[in-house]
Order: sequence, then structure tokens, then C-alpha cells
Amino acid sequence: MWALYLLYALLIVIILLCITLCVVIGSYGVWFYFKKTMDDCNIFFNEYNSSSKKAIDKYGDCMITRAYLITVPLSNFTLFVLNLITMQNSKTILDDAMHLQLMIEIETSNHEKKMILIDKTNCINILTEFNINDEHVIIPIPIKLKHKHTLSGILDKTHDRVGKLKFFNWHIYKNNCHYFIKELIFQINNEFRSRYIKSPKKFKHRCNKLFCNELAMGLYHVVMFLYNFFQKYIINVKQHIVSKITNMV
Repeated sequence: MWALYLLYALLIVIILLCITLCVVIGSYGVWFYFKKTMDDCNIFFNEYNSSSKKAIDKYGDCMITRAYLITVPLSNFTLFVLNLITMQNSKTILDDAMHLQLMIEIETSNHEKKMILIDKTNCINILTEFNINDEHVIIPIPIKLKHKHTLSGILDKTHDRVGKLKFFNWHIYKNNCHYFIKELIFQINNEFRSRYIKSPKKFKHRCNKLFCNELAMGLYHVVMFLYNFFQKYIINVKQHIVSKITNMV
């Protein structure tokens, strides 16, 4: 009998939490709709996630021996979401827009070579396991040999150069993957240029075409809030718990 009452109480608590969460998210979305503009940022992150921390702890002091700029076509899912938000064909507006990543080769103390991918979506991801396929374009980046470059070194210098807010967070044209990767590459070779790296001015022009009304802009901010919320409080927390359990074992 008591077990049944306890089950009912637990169910009520879960329902109340879900309702509260929906109200908070809905209120936040409405606030964004009326208050936010395309120039405002979603501020959510102030540190690396667990998988990135693990990669930095393991390979942060290793010397970078090679570096590559990676271009990735926008996924069909991304274009689909943008089409829903903007109610227009986003592919024609985005034209040749690409997602950019930085791949580096490092040499360990045992003289082994490892490949690491640095990616910036809504947060920073430093990956030791990743896939490269036929759709990716790989552009070698000449490394200036006068200075020793390490994973931690280029990350820390970029952090100091752009500031904590821009480093850890994302903005659709001010602080996207193009801006972040360009700043990382600057630490390796400040003379490197590529036609694939687009300027914030060009992205702003595209954004003005995409989000041409308040409804589209409001929907964009709501989607970004939900995406960031899910990333920080579900995916990152899950990674942290798994990392803790792995270390204990």
C-alpha cells in the first residue's frame, strides 16, 4: 500500500517538474522573441566539456607536427531546421557556406603520432575519435617551425586573444566556427589564408536574408536555447558522469 502511495507521489513530482521546465522554457522563449535581436548571444558555456578536458589532459602538452583545415558541408538536418524556422529555402541563401574544423597531428612522448579534431558548434569539442569522408575537403596548413606549438598552447592563446565569452560560446555570425577556427590557425600560422574562411560581414548579410522577420528570429533563439540547454544539462552531464565512473573503475 505504502509503495503505491510512494509511486503516486513520485509521479506527481515528476509531472510538476516537467510542467515547471516547460513553463521556464516557454517563458524564456517568449522573452527572447520580444527582447532579443540577431546581435545578442546565447551565453551558456564557460568551460570545456568532459571529453574535451580528457583530450587536453592527455595530449595538451604534445607538440603539433601538422595541421589541416577541414571543410564540412552543412547537413541536411541543419538545412531542414533552418527551412522550418525561416519558412524559406535556406540552401539558396547559404550558397557555398561550409562548417569548418581544425585537425592537428601531435607527437606523444613515445614518438607516436595522434590525430585530434577541434570542432566548434554551440560549444567546443576536442575529439580523438572522428570520421573523415569523401565530402570533407582537407587543406594543409604550413606550420611555422620557429615556435613549439602544442594543443594547450594554441587553445590558451586563443582564449586570451578573443576572451572567455567568445571562446566558449557561439554566435551565428560574430563568433561561429569560421571565426573560431581562424583564430586557432592564427596561433599556428598568422599568414595563412583560405577562400573557405568567410568573414563575419558576409555571414551577417546572409543572416539578414534568412531571418527577415521577428517570427523567424524568435524561433531561431528558442531553438538555440533548447539546443544549448540539452547540450549543457543533458549531454555534458552524461559525459561527466560516465567519465567519473570510468575513472573510478
